[in-house]
Amino acid sequence: MNEKTPSITFQNRMEQIIDDYRELGNLAIGLNEDVVKLLDDYDESLHKSITTGSNTLDIRTIDLERMCIRFMATEQPLAKDLLFIESMLRVISHIKRVGHLCDKIGESIKNIHEVPIPKKILNQLALMGDYIGVMLKKSFHVFLNQDLDKARELDRDDDKIDELYEDVLNEVTSTMISDAQFAPYVIDTIFLARYFERIADKAVSIGSRTIFMITLKRPGIDE
Repeated sequence: MNEKTPSITFQNRMEQIIDDYRELGNLAIGLNEDVVKLLDDYDESLHKSITTGSNTLDIRTIDLERMCIRFMATEQPLAKDLLFIESMLRVISHIKRVGHLCDKIGESIKNIHEVPIPKKILNQLALMGDYIGVMLKKSFHVFLNQDLDKARELDRDDDKIDELYEDVLNEVTSTMISDAQFAPYVIDTIFLARYFERIADKAVSIGSRTIFMITLKRPGIDE
């Protein structure tokens, strides 16, 4: 066998890592979709499902991290394959954080769901969640397919999330803080926007890692 040709075991293990990565991505996307649904119509069973899903994602990310480490130790990948697996480990950490943030969003929604939060604010939060769902799908795709152009789009996508985040803060400041009935719920409402904004940051981080993996240059620093 040509020494440059990966073994069947190498290829099979690499394919398993990629398959598990796809499943993690789908879990994270599903959690984000569920918290947007929860925001629109709070349901205790859905909230519990989000918590369970976040815990499952956490466990699955740890399992995939172990798989990647064992792969590097036993198969000793070189060059492009080594960079991909090392980058995978970093991306996994971002996916894990998405799950944690979705769980936090669920808790904040639980705290405010019985309060007549201004509809405009809820609509802005839902728009953030929907747009972030698109960003997550794009980020998981660009990493796996090493799509440099779309990876660079994520930073521009994040500008839209930042605008929405500022809109929510301005609306909360102008309508909720001055109303005594909303005073206990201002922090949770702001946290909701912040958690969504942090998920968007994770999508951008995955895109940035993809750019580095392809170009060996840090976006905004070396490029």
